[in-house]
Amino acid sequence: MQLKDLRAVQKDLAGFVDYFKSEFGRSERRHWCGMYLSGLMLDGERKSIEPMAERLDGGDVQALSQFVNQSPWAFEPVQEKLRRFLFERLKPQKGFLILDDTTFPKKGTHSVGVSHQYCGALGKQANCQSLVSWQYASAEMHFPLQAELYLPASWTSDLKRMKKAGVPERRWKFQEKWRLALELLDLFRADVPHEAILCDAGYGQSKEFLHALDERNEFFIASIPSTMSFWPAEIKTHAPAAKTGRPRQFQTVRDPRKKPLQAQKWAKRLHARPEVWKTIVLPHQQRKKIKVAAVRVREVDSNYLRRPGKERWLLIERFGDGFKYYLSNLSPETLLRDLAVAAHSRWKIEQGYQQLKEELGLDHFEGRTWQGFHHHVTLCFMAYDFLLMLKQKWAKKKFPFQPSQPSAVGSIA
Repeated sequence: MQLKDLRAVQKDLAGFVDYFKSEFGRSERRHWCGMYLSGLMLDGERKSIEPMAERLDGGDVQALSQFVNQSPWAFEPVQEKLRRFLFERLKPQKGFLILDDTTFPKKGTHSVGVSHQYCGALGKQANCQSLVSWQYASAEMHFPLQAELYLPASWTSDLKRMKKAGVPERRWKFQEKWRLALELLDLFRADVPHEAILCDAGYGQSKEFLHALDERNEFFIASIPSTMSFWPAEIKTHAPAAKTGRPRQFQTVRDPRKKPLQAQKWAKRLHARPEVWKTIVLPHQQRKKIKVAAVRVREVDSNYLRRPGKERWLLIERFGDGFKYYLSNLSPETLLRDLAVAAHSRWKIEQGYQQLKEELGLDHFEGRTWQGFHHHVTLCFMAYDFLLMLKQKWAKKKFPFQPSQPSAVGSIA
């Protein structure tokens, strides 16, 4: 966005920021919130504090730094109110919740949560931070919902280091990414209408995570690695008589010669049956065509190998000589097309991350503290959603904000 464009929407931006006045409190915080959002939306290669202040009329490095790094406003209520507002005003229909994590490469070791771990941004092990986040996607729009920094064990085992970075006590205990994702999900899932949850193989390979979604009565479609194994859904089982004591409660595979198959073996088995492969045209992706097949399977429990688990859909996508694999707990009556289209809706989170990083500087924060990091992430979400609202305004010739008078947001003119 150029300066002249930003000046043209100052009244809209003022109303947007004033909507959060109860969360930000003092008028000077709302003023610098507006300035920070303006800096994020203005064109420029770097969206860290100093270059943003240089581009803004009235920009002040110290004041912007204080607002983001030291100001005591809580980021969680802002994310919650932002989320509620979007659903109340935009009323999106038939959407999905998409879970993923995104990484921010870092050269130093002092930024909160930084550790030598897999960095998706670089495609290799490297020093980085990892943000676990949920986004919402429908046919018409997509936007971030909730996010929080993942803390590796190297951080949670060092209390002094956590205190120095301002990590709150509630995060002093190590938590796997999937557990953090569930905790965030429980904050909003009752208030966000959705059809299913979509996630990548990093979460799909965790049976504990998928079972937790089952317990919450959540439908999911999860990418999975090719090495996950499954029994056929129709595998014959029996409860062998116990030699002593009470009868056995669990069914086990009747034929001792039978073995579960890895997903890649299922793909090879289906590959020999051309009649099961269907061509699906994906909407909203330049009408891309994919070839897919699906089969009903049952989970394999590594602790009880011959005791088949929950029944699932195994969706296999074929491209050239390769395959992609998805697991879902959607009902057996689900149409193959619906399953495939839903699975491919996850690409929107990548588009969302790209916009947040390349256009709004999500990965440009240079501070080291927990509070500063989450303030910056939340403000990037606000800027993203404000631009989404502008898009709706231009489409419908109206804007759902009325700025209070006088506005607490500083002018950039």
